[in-house]
Amino acid sequence: MTAKTYYVAQAFVKEGRRVAPAQALQVSSAEQAIARARRFPDRMIGRVAFEQVADDETGEFLEEPKLLYRDGQLPAEFEI
Repeated sequence: MTAKTYYVAQAFVKEGRRVAPAQALQVSSAEQAIARARRFPDRMIGRVAFEQVADDETGEFLEEPKLLYRDGQLPAEFEI
């Protein structure tokens, strides 16, 4: 098993009454994920950056995602 940390910037849009995922980008560091999330266009109603540890061979998630940055309207799973 080879554990790998993935860093992701994710944007969200409004679809009817719900908040839905839009663009997601994988980057190489926590700092890049935060910076990229902050640069999503204003038409996006929410933005997050998180890191996720997974088994690189199987794709199985080994830990819960760690939230690095959040802004705007987000789905319930991103509420603190």
